[in-house]
Amino acid sequence: MVKADDLLVLLEVARSGSLLGAASALEVDHTTVSRRLSALERAVGAPVVVRTGRGCELTDLGRSLLAPSESVERAVGQARTLAQPGGVSELTGLVRIAAPDVFAVEFMGPAMARMVRTHPGVTLELTSATRPMVQGNGADIEIGVGSSQPRLETVLLSPYVLGLYGSTDYLADHGTPTTREELDGHRLVYYVESLIRVYELDVIDELFPSHRVHVASTSVHAQLTATMAGAGLGLLPAFLADAQIGLRRVLRHEVDVPQKYIAALAPRSLRRPATTVVMQEIRSEVRARQHELMGRRIRHEP
Repeated sequence: MVKADDLLVLLEVARSGSLLGAASALEVDHTTVSRRLSALERAVGAPVVVRTGRGCELTDLGRSLLAPSESVERAVGQARTLAQPGGVSELTGLVRIAAPDVFAVEFMGPAMARMVRTHPGVTLELTSATRPMVQGNGADIEIGVGSSQPRLETVLLSPYVLGLYGSTDYLADHGTPTTREELDGHRLVYYVESLIRVYELDVIDELFPSHRVHVASTSVHAQLTATMAGAGLGLLPAFLADAQIGLRRVLRHEVDVPQKYIAALAPRSLRRPATTVVMQEIRSEVRARQHELMGRRIRHEP
């Protein structure tokens, strides 16, 4: 006989893509997840997942069980609502988010804080890396840089811009360039070219064809601190660099690189219930700070 608990385990394995991920979400150990999957397979008489070195993939039979698994999850949620005083729904569960490092620090922190204050029953997990979007990494919401991808269900979060910045001390020592030609003799701070994984960020050759990056890092915050310390002129997100008192933007009209933050949601059949509310909080944070993203922060230049 198929048990409801076993279907919930299958649903979480499908969402997480691994036994360990499902165990973390369900707050059990991975041996319990494995045992329940085995019990489900005995009940239906065939494998529902294939275990690989990269995690777990559902079989055709396993995928056909997702709809009834979701029905069980909804029924459990409704039962919890009825058990609440006055029948008021209490949002619960885990939501996993993946985002570029600078977006994670600058925007996800405030959004997550509001979320858990309003919905204390929700648990949030955030991983950060600047990389191409990869659906199936266990994230309910994946935020990336670049254009919308047809194979993913994506939404535009916001455009933003990159600008060229130098510290006041660096510019005092090396001069403030007023044209691109005057960049000769200046050092550039940006990503490690060979490790740029998002092609929209690979812009140095186009912007500065006769220059190279002298100080490089895969971390935008390391680029920022190096620029502030006088390592060179940094090509940085305006919303990050404009907030720093010791930085000045140079060549504002010549170097204004448009970029986009987009978000991809897990397929509806695998989306955790609280995902939509978390996404609303992220969009609210971005909308409230649109002027920063577009490099229009009000500040006094030194």
